Amino acid sequence: MVSLTGSPVHKRTASETEMIQRKKPQIMQRITTLILIMLALSGCTIDLTRFITVPHPADHVALVGDAVHGEDIFKHGANEAPPCTSCHTLGSSAFSLGPQLQGISQRAGERVPDMSAEAYLLQSIIDPAAFVVSGYRDIMYPQFGEKLSQQDLADLIAYLETL
Repeated sequence: MVSLTGSPVHKRTASETEMIQRKKPQIMQRITTLILIMLALSGCTIDLTRFITVPHPADHVALVGDAVHGEDIFKHGANEAPPCTSCHTLGSSAFSLGPQLQGISQRAGERVPDMSAEAYLLQSIIDPAAFVVSGYRDIMYPQFGEKLSQQDLADLIAYLETL
C-alpha cells in the first residue's frame, strides 16, 4: 500500500492493534494529566476534584492535638510541607497571600452551617480548594494531607484553635 505522498504505508497487525487498545486508557490518563498541569500552570482555575482523589475529613481519626507542636508546624512546616507563615499572617499586615488567621477558630465555626471549626479547618488544610476565602486565589499548597501525618494535622488544628 502507498500513501498520497508516495511512501509505503505500514498496515498494523492484529497484535499491534490489540496493544494500542490495551494502552489507550493509560495514554488518555497521561493526556488528561498533561492538560491539567498545563491549565494549572497557566493560572486557569477549574474544579480539579472531578479528576483527582482528595482525602475526606471523615477519613482522619479524631486525635488529641498538641498546640505547641502545631505552632512549630505552623511556623516551620514539616515533612517537606511549607510553613503556614509562608502565606498567612497572625495580625494586620499590609500584604498577605492568604487570609490572616488571628481568630480563625471562631470564623471557621461560622463559615459552613452544621460544620464544626475543627472539621472546617481540616477540610481547608487537606483540600484547600474546598473553601476559598473571598478576595484570595486558590494557591494554597495542595499536599498538606499527604505530607502531614494525622497527628500533625491534629496538632496544627489545635494550634489554630488557640488563635
